[in-house]
Amino acid sequence: MGVLEKVRKELARYPMVEPGQLVIVGVSGGPDSMALLHILQSLAQEMKISLYVAHLNHMFRGEEAQADADLVQAFCFRSGIPCRVVNRDVPAYARERRLSAQVAAREIRYQFFYEVLQETGGQKLALAHHANDQAESVLMNLLRGSGLRGLGGIAPVRDDCVIRPLLGIHRLEIESYCQDMGIPYRIDSSNLKLIYRRNKLRHQLIPLLQKEYSPGIIDILGRLAEQARSEDELLEQLTQEAYEKVLQTEKTNEIILDRQILSQQAVALVRRVLRLSWQKMQGTRRELTFGHIENLVRNMAGGGPERVWELPEGIRVRLSSGAVTFMAGDTLQRESDQIHPLSVPGSVITTAGQRLTAEVLPRVELVQDPEKLPLQVAALDFSKVKFPLVVRFRQEGDAITPFGLGREVKLKKLLIDRKIPRHQRDNIPLVVEQQTGRILWVAGVRMADQVGITSETQKLILLTLENGNSSNTQIDNK
Repeated sequence: MGVLEKVRKELARYPMVEPGQLVIVGVSGGPDSMALLHILQSLAQEMKISLYVAHLNHMFRGEEAQADADLVQAFCFRSGIPCRVVNRDVPAYARERRLSAQVAAREIRYQFFYEVLQETGGQKLALAHHANDQAESVLMNLLRGSGLRGLGGIAPVRDDCVIRPLLGIHRLEIESYCQDMGIPYRIDSSNLKLIYRRNKLRHQLIPLLQKEYSPGIIDILGRLAEQARSEDELLEQLTQEAYEKVLQTEKTNEIILDRQILSQQAVALVRRVLRLSWQKMQGTRRELTFGHIENLVRNMAGGGPERVWELPEGIRVRLSSGAVTFMAGDTLQRESDQIHPLSVPGSVITTAGQRLTAEVLPRVELVQDPEKLPLQVAALDFSKVKFPLVVRFRQEGDAITPFGLGREVKLKKLLIDRKIPRHQRDNIPLVVEQQTGRILWVAGVRMADQVGITSETQKLILLTLENGNSSNTQIDNK
């Protein structure tokens, strides 16, 4: 089967184009892209599509790169195909952003292609990746330690926009096609330099594998990529179903998963659900390694105290007894910078949704023993309090003299001793004297010393916390 027929079948298999569409063809001037352009031109009338060529001079190779541009322009002029050629200073872009030459070139190249798509109203972007490129990509990803997605290599169609009609064609077939059809092309000298890892694979490793181990390695890796992509698509569907099953809360800066149900899933799905949660928080899968995920998976299976892990890009994961919580960097930040005035009598609602109420009562109206009040209620001697009062959350260095202890302790130590989970500590309201900074009540946990009711108390302040941490009662009643 000839190259033209193979490409015709590949275009119809997915399908890649529809009648009436404008296809932007990325053409570098090399044999691959020149062959692609010639093939699409030969099929354009049959498929009822129109073509537009986009060529980018990366400004790496001086006169050599200009000669590439001249070749593309001349070919398009003779063929009657509209063409846009631009120069972009990719070396400067790479230096400014501290990127490798290859990464910078790829970023600028795709930016340019999408600009042309938008300006021309094109529907498809055709690129000339072929079977050898696919094999190289699969091998590179394998050597990086990639998972199934990486083994899927280059997709024939991406985002219903980028198409690669030559993925089933070998490089030698493309070069023979160019010779048979008299298609001019130029060789990019940078593709011969072994300083690039891909070039080492191309010129050293793959020829070695073909000679010593498997002559059909190109096709074998291509089949592996196709199989990996199809299985990855199935797993992605199952992952979405599992995610919806374990999801408890999904916000822009917080995702909470049911830890128990998630732990019951197959480990492959657990890994993917965790990665999907990261992606929803961060918008990308990049920067999150297998090691990050595997660390979470191992710790999910066991018990132990609550722990928080720092992940890249400011994302944190908290493992508590019943939940796995993904949080943006500022989600864990407490409200310590927010101060809520508390009128006496009066009430205040914090931004965390907790209501603190202060009532002023004659001592005789409190019939219950103050020491037996629920943890969500505290009774203070009115005469021992300096007004005004405010409600805030804990800050670094906070300390309190707890009722009945007679000495000052760090608030952090008090909360740890009470076994209050870490993620709750920053959300516990504190009733504080504004002028002195003295903490009168760690709401729902402990009242301060020297402000309690005595036999001489005439008037009291009754503080009540609503929507507080019910677990505090359970903890202190052990």
